[in-house]
Amino acid sequence: MNLTATITEIGPDALNPDDKMLILFDESATDALKTVTVIQRFEQRDQLSGFKFKADQTIMINDQTYTITHVGKLADQNFTTIGHVALLFQAAPDVDRLESALYLTPSVMPEIHEGDTIVYHD
Repeated sequence: MNLTATITEIGPDALNPDDKMLILFDESATDALKTVTVIQRFEQRDQLSGFKFKADQTIMINDQTYTITHVGKLADQNFTTIGHVALLFQAAPDVDRLESALYLTPSVMPEIHEGDTIVYHD
């Protein structure tokens, strides 16, 4: 099962060229969160409950495919309940991993815009 999301909002402080990270939430995010995150709307919202991330799965952002190298312990739970996951475009560190994150390769952060598509491949 693939999940498709559309980027509906990009907070004014969501993109930092020095960070290789996108923080994603669904449309239930608070106004405060919306200033620092990317909001995504799911086409198949009902399918979120059964979705699980695994290493070697892929995520496509526009035309760029990324491979998951590490899944944080809270990534599945946060993703299925509030559409939240942090995408980190870097190798997972040995310690202090972000537990609500997916670590991805290649380590190149995509350029994103409102209306762009994210496809989570199962």
